[in-house]
Amino acid sequence: MRLLDEAETTVVFEKLLKFIGNNLKNIVESPAHEGPDPNPGRYCFRLQKNRVYYVSEALVKRATNISQKNLVAMGTCVGRFTHGGKFHLTVQCLGLLAANAKHKVWLK
Repeated sequence: MRLLDEAETTVVFEKLLKFIGNNLKNIVESPAHEGPDPNPGRYCFRLQKNRVYYVSEALVKRATNISQKNLVAMGTCVGRFTHGGKFHLTVQCLGLLAANAKHKVWLK
């Protein structure tokens, strides 16, 4: 698992900006509530096997003990990069998008 480079970060943020708008800063700056540490840190975006994950820093520190070959997934899968370099959102990120969406619709 590695950090996103600058080009990948801009592509991911542009896609999220379409759905979330100015609430994107809430996702990036939100404090994490996972782990036994009193200060578990914040959430961050990580890339593994063309998939982007939204995961807390405390969980990233603990995942360093697992080899990348054996690590399947960690955190919430936000989306994936295609072979052409485009970014597609996945269904797993709906909970993250719904909490911070620009436009909300309630159906009865």
